[in-house]
Order: sequence, then C-alpha cells, then structure tokens
Amino acid sequence: MSDNDNSVNNRLEQSSVGTPKLNPDEQRKYLGTFRERVSLAITIQDLGTSQAQAAFESEIKAHPNYQLLVNGQAGQDAIGPFMRIASQNNVKFTIRTDSFYFNKPDSYGVIYAADSAINQNPIDLRQKYANLFQSNGSDNNSKPNQPTSFWDKVKNLFK
Repeated sequence: MSDNDNSVNNRLEQSSVGTPKLNPDEQRKYLGTFRERVSLAITIQDLGTSQAQAAFESEIKAHPNYQLLVNGQAGQDAIGPFMRIASQNNVKFTIRTDSFYFNKPDSYGVIYAADSAINQNPIDLRQKYANLFQSNGSDNNSKPNQPTSFWDKVKNLFK
C-alpha cells in the first residue's frame, strides 16, 4: 500500500509542477529543440540581412526535409521573408510565441532543424556562412547605425 501511496504522491507532484523537461534552457535558446538537431541558427539582429535569407535558401536546398522554427517575438517584418521562403519550398514551419523566447538582438530568431540529432558544427549564420559576409561587407546589418539596446537609444536621445 505504501508503493501505491508513493505513486499517487508522485503523480500529484508532477501534475502541480508539470512534466520535467530535458535541458529546458537549451530548448529555450534553440526555440524548443535541442542543439544537436540544429542545422542553421540565425540571430534576430541578422534576420534583416540578405545573407541570412541566402543562407536559409541554401540550407533548404541541402536539407528539404528539415523544419523551420521561428521566434514569434521577433516581429512580422523580420520573420516574414523566412516563412515565405519556407512556404514556397514546402518546408514546414512552427512559430514559437511563448514569453520565454526573447526578443534580444543576440537571441535566435530562426532555427532550421532536423527531427533527430545531426550534430552539425558550426550552426551560427556568421560562422557557417562567413563567406557571405566577407564578400559583401556593406550589407552586414540592415540598419548599421541603429542603437541595439534600450540604454543606447536613451543615450542617443541626449546627443
């Protein structure tokens, strides 16, 4: 009877806290998937660049059966082109809008990932496709002189 009481207590505890997740911080960083499944990761600050879209298109050509994970906190203007490219190439995509997916410039805005582990390295856009950024240095950021943080914007108000 004590085993039955323990299982009831365990079930009640799980119900109140939720099902335990494996590596929740990693899943938050990579928009709900694991690092080992990621083929390409694009930060929010790089979403507006033409290099990001070109890299994403080449990833789709190389791996058409992967899926796109989109950070819904990034804004429609930033993520729209990636969803359009995915739709045109029949790639399934998921928009993650939970509050724990951040809208910081260094947070990931787009993740292109497999259903199982692929252990690709590097995955970051600027490391994996460094040749795109070296050959066309003038388009590194769509808004190069824009302040990125709240405090930078406040400082610029008083200049």
